Order: sequence, then structure tokens, then C-alpha cells
Amino acid sequence: MATEKGLTIVGAGCIGRRIARAVVDGELPYTLAAVCDIDQAAAKGLAADFAPEAQVLDLDRAAACADVVVEAAAGAVVPAVVAACRRAHSAHANPGNVLVMSVGGLLGVDDLNAPGPVINVPSGAVGGLDAVQSLAVAGLDEVRLISRKPPAGLGMELTEEKVLFEGTAAEVIKLYPKNVNVAIALSLAGLGAEKTLVKLVADPKVDRNTHHITAHGPAGEIEFTSRNTAFPENPRTSYLAALSAISSLRRLAAQLQVG
Repeated sequence: MATEKGLTIVGAGCIGRRIARAVVDGELPYTLAAVCDIDQAAAKGLAADFAPEAQVLDLDRAAACADVVVEAAAGAVVPAVVAACRRAHSAHANPGNVLVMSVGGLLGVDDLNAPGPVINVPSGAVGGLDAVQSLAVAGLDEVRLISRKPPAGLGMELTEEKVLFEGTAAEVIKLYPKNVNVAIALSLAGLGAEKTLVKLVADPKVDRNTHHITAHGPAGEIEFTSRNTAFPENPRTSYLAALSAISSLRRLAAQLQVG
């Protein structure tokens, strides 16, 4: 196994805790160096439960003490996380990589291609993003996402399905910043947030978050559907999203990369 690297987790919610458990259980070749959360009690609780040796630090110090920083908090903090990682990188204090779970927050980051750490976007709750990226090399005519979610996961009670939104990824992330990060991940793989088409439906007939992607261009077309189990502790979050973070962290640590 490769030499273990230091990991900082920003966000002590269900995804942050699942990543911390993966470190402790040996699923990931990292040591948990630091935890950062606006809720100090939650950050201290995560550290106490999984890695008592980890430090609970403010964002700048947390970013500077690890090789990889994982954002698992909220879209609103993503620009600050990226900025802190860039400052650490420019001071030669690491990190080399930042993994962003709240992908919609990247729309608020100035110049995603600026020098600094590599910004990694996991696939989250969907699949097929690698195929969309490949199609995009030859050009894309259209990329479309239809997301169906149980009303309870959206804080609603319904007996019939209701279309909550139909438009672009750039528009829907403003209205549902905690529910449609998949739309922004898809847009980054393909046509961009202003051209990626999204339909969000609250559907009492489904018991899992369901995402249906279609994309086509000169090189062909793809169609992909995922049906994901929600986190028991947080029905707004897909369990697959947390697993995609663990998978991405494994790839960052591996010599062999697939996809």
C-alpha cells in the first residue's frame, strides 16, 4: 500500500462522517489530519468518534495541514474552501488536491483553472459522466437530466407527482442548492451549466432518488439511469454520493487509475 497521506475533512455531517469511518476502517490509505466545521461541537464529535488525534481547526489551518482536502459541507462554503486550499498551495503547505462534494458551489469560484491545487469533482449520485466527457471531445448537441425524488426528501408531502423545475442547471442550483449537485457535475462534464437541461420532479411513486441522463452528439449517444438509496440519517443525501467520495479518494492515492 502507498504511503498514507494526510486528509482534512471540511463538514462533519453524514458524508464527512462516512469518509472518516472509511479512513479508520482501512478503506482509504489516509490519516485524518484535521476536521473543520462551522459547528465546533460537530467537528469535535467527528474527531472524537473516529480519530482523536485529528485536530479541529479553522479553515486556513485545516487546509494547510493535509495533502488532500475534502469539502463535504455546503455549496455556500465551496469558494472559501477552494480559496484556502489555493493559499496553502501557494505557500507550499499543501494541499495538492481538493475534492468538492457540493459541486454547485463551484459556480461561485473565480477562474476554476487558476494555478493551485487540482479541483476534483466526484461523480456523486450519478454515473455516465466519463462517457459524457468522451462524447464532448467530438462535440455535444444536447445533455439532459431528469431527477425524480421522493417528496419527503424534498421536505414535501404529495400524493401526485409535481414538476418542481424545468430549465437549466445554472438556474436549478440556485433554487435547490442541496438537492441537485448532480446537475452541476453533469454540466461540468459536458455543455456547461447554462446549456445543460434539467427537470426536477417530486414523485411519491418512487422510493429512491432517480436520475436519468441522456446526451448525444456526432460521436453517438448515451442513456444512463441511477436509482440511489438515501442516507438513513439524511434523506436529502444519496448514499452513493458518499461512496463516490471514497472512490475518488482511492483513485487519488492509487498508481492505477480507471475511468
